[in-house]
Amino acid sequence: VDGVSLVESPHWALPSICIVTVWQSLGLSFIVMSAGLQSIPDDLLEAARADGAGAFTVFRKVTLPLLTPTLFFAFVVGSISAFQAFAQVDLLTRGGPQDRTRTLAYTIYKTSIEAGGPSDANKAAVIAIGLFVIVLALTIVQLRLERRVNYAR
Repeated sequence: VDGVSLVESPHWALPSICIVTVWQSLGLSFIVMSAGLQSIPDDLLEAARADGAGAFTVFRKVTLPLLTPTLFFAFVVGSISAFQAFAQVDLLTRGGPQDRTRTLAYTIYKTSIEAGGPSDANKAAVIAIGLFVIVLALTIVQLRLERRVNYAR
């Protein structure tokens, strides 16, 4: 990108942080999905194939419904880790070029730790409460979606 590193570019800094965050959580997601796939009974897959179902139909009608608890868990954990994107921002960009990579967690840090005075601490507390409300709302939505998850085996 014309002699500027990706984390120094205002346009590419946030996508770079997103890629690093996804790469960081990929290992856990892979292990969780692998465990979920191994928990599917082979006799169900064999029965579907014996009934003449193709690979896509077996995946859509048997594998995917039985993976819904695992997918739900991965979605919840991924959502929570997305709000914890602090270390990546601090290490790579320190808020980034033109504050383009400043997340809520990093804003709380910058406001409370690096700024001085009680008014800055109060401002950081308000931002932290806002982050809590956002995470709580997301959790409530996810728990309502959990009713659609198929836990029957």
